[in-house]
Amino acid sequence: MINIKPKIHDSNTLEFKVGYVPEDGVIYNDFYMNTWIFIPEVLDVNRHTYTKDTFYRDVISYMRLITPRYLLSELTDDDTLPFVRIKQACSNPKNENGEFETEVKMYCSIVKSSLRDAFEQIASHKNKDAQVHLASDIVKQSATMLDMYRSLRSILAESQNGEQVLVFYDFGDEFISNIVEQHMGRIIKLLQPQELDESSLLPAITHLLENEHMYRQRRGFLNVKGDSDDENRQFVYRASQLKKYIESNLYLPTHKRSNTVFLEQVAFSVAAGISMVFATVVSFAFQQTYGNFTLPFFIALVISYMFKDRIKDLIRNYFAHGLGSRFYDYLITIRVNNRKIGRVKEGFDFVSPQDVSRHVNEKRARKNPLVVNRGVDEQVIQYRKYVHLKRKAVDRISAYPINGINNIVRFNLFGFMRKMDNPKMPLFVNDGEAIDHFTQGDKTYYLNFVIQCKYEGNTEYKRYRVCLARDGIKSIEEKQQ
Repeated sequence: MINIKPKIHDSNTLEFKVGYVPEDGVIYNDFYMNTWIFIPEVLDVNRHTYTKDTFYRDVISYMRLITPRYLLSELTDDDTLPFVRIKQACSNPKNENGEFETEVKMYCSIVKSSLRDAFEQIASHKNKDAQVHLASDIVKQSATMLDMYRSLRSILAESQNGEQVLVFYDFGDEFISNIVEQHMGRIIKLLQPQELDESSLLPAITHLLENEHMYRQRRGFLNVKGDSDDENRQFVYRASQLKKYIESNLYLPTHKRSNTVFLEQVAFSVAAGISMVFATVVSFAFQQTYGNFTLPFFIALVISYMFKDRIKDLIRNYFAHGLGSRFYDYLITIRVNNRKIGRVKEGFDFVSPQDVSRHVNEKRARKNPLVVNRGVDEQVIQYRKYVHLKRKAVDRISAYPINGINNIVRFNLFGFMRKMDNPKMPLFVNDGEAIDHFTQGDKTYYLNFVIQCKYEGNTEYKRYRVCLARDGIKSIEEKQQ
């Protein structure tokens, strides 16, 4: 199975979180994800202005384990696996090979994922009463989960090596506190004040936030301030460092190398051979006709070597382009503790609109007569990815149930915005009166991402429409047709 979650990472960067879930009972799982990016011609992004090296400079790709899924309500049960393991780690703390750190990181990552899923469930409901009810459960469960984690401090203090690992436990405590506070803020923002006032939810959130505020002050954690002198710079930096530290347990080390080194050398050798054959044939022909040490033979020799170099470069360029469009550019090996669990191949190239398949064009659905009837083609980038995973190797990574691997791909689109017009343009407002009334309108452009997912004999197509302006990405939406 392939799951795709797109989002705007920052004003210039688009992020696709792609989950590869291998099938149980199958030794090897192969996944193919082909992405076609349709670019308006006016942006002047083509094979001459946007090279392969530029593309890979603008794309960042991370491989990480899919966080084990637990409901937030399950984390309030002291018999559930995450709490059992973190309690055992506190009872007998060992960190010679990072065992204690690993348990803290995994528990905190599961808490973050559970809180995120619980909030998304609230946001997906349209019924306000259902939202308030679900939010009330989250507040209660968050308070219970915090109390359970903090109760482990006394167990850790009584342990023989507890003081040595207390710093890692405190990192987890501060991280969980941060994400609980921020999710409470998201709940308050999502629900209108009227819904909060008319229910018991507001006192519950207030009580949780008051307790958390006092606890953070007592523990010396940094707090977000409304009148911060440094605009909360220190808090943001600290929270970012904690996030990277906690989630480092899930990120997978990879080794990336070129996938076409041998083929390139063979192709370039063939190019050199063909050009040498041309030069040698011309030399022999003129030598037989005019003899050695004659002016015509000398001129022919010079011209043959001039053409020899040009022929070699032309053939080299042809082979380089042909290899780029038929083979993958890079091979990425995924390893955990020196154990190979899979590999990834990726390739990039511009393709002609005429070479795009019928299914992809149908999903692109380019039907606007204002564009089509002008006869203006779009530039098309194809980004190909092949993922090969070993199911048993994935299962052996952790004591927790690991469903698969997430590939986080970030596209920096700043290079696409260089030649855009000003993001705002003046517009006259006609109120039916001859008065000076002007406003501003957004000048935007659209990129279309069509993604083909192939796995286990299934083929799916998805289309995402990205709205851009010169000052950044405005929106991304999935188009069903």
